[in-house]
Amino acid sequence: MQKINISAIVGSKVPVEEQIPMIRDAGFDGFFAVHTGCEPLKAWAKLVREQQLDFESVHGPFHLVNRMWEPGMDGDDYLDLLKESVHACHQISVNRFILHVTVGNRAPDISEEGLKRFLALCDYAKEQEVHICFENIEPLPHLKAVMDFIPDPYHGFCWDIGHNLCYTPHIDMMERYGDRLMCLHIHDNHGVTQPGNIDYRDDIHLLPFDGVLDWEWFASQLKKYHYNGPVTLEVSDQGLPEYRAMSTREYLAAAYERGRRIREMLL
Repeated sequence: MQKINISAIVGSKVPVEEQIPMIRDAGFDGFFAVHTGCEPLKAWAKLVREQQLDFESVHGPFHLVNRMWEPGMDGDDYLDLLKESVHACHQISVNRFILHVTVGNRAPDISEEGLKRFLALCDYAKEQEVHICFENIEPLPHLKAVMDFIPDPYHGFCWDIGHNLCYTPHIDMMERYGDRLMCLHIHDNHGVTQPGNIDYRDDIHLLPFDGVLDWEWFASQLKKYHYNGPVTLEVSDQGLPEYRAMSTREYLAAAYERGRRIREMLL
């Protein structure tokens, strides 16, 4: 049976160290977290394994990832930062590293230098026995350029269905990348609320079934491409007033129930 995993709760004021035991108590099988370079991944990994959870993946830093496409030292320095994060994954035996290739609706033009940097990162990650999972984000052509430039099946795709819904509902991500699907980020929202205007504020990370996503369709896509990996939620307890009224334990229990419903749809 497929495992049900969750990220450290997006926007939560509860420290990750306190969330991890509660994640296990709620019934989850695994966990993932963001790494920007300063988080105590080794301590988290130790706690995760003490709780008999899987440390599924690490989400790489992304706030300045557009520098990867720019000439000069800033781009080289950012590549070094990403390599450090990949090495941190290797050190804690986590073999999936989630990566955005841009941030925001605008990014530098696709450049040969940028493509070569992503290739260098992938080559380094393979040496470290870490799979790079490129994640869909805003509607820019850079993801396709990177995926086309790096066809090595060792690396693949992270389908963020919430991003697909509120940023790129016109793009069939599974038709493009279903054969390279390695992991999921699952959350809900209200889609593009301002037609013609893609806005990061639409990306509200609701629990599944609290937005407008067609979950029967989502499950059918995963079945079509024979996905049998974890059902992994990436949700925020800040998206609705009723979430904010819950304790962390109550919220995690609700999140687990939504993940269980999705898993049942995949059986």
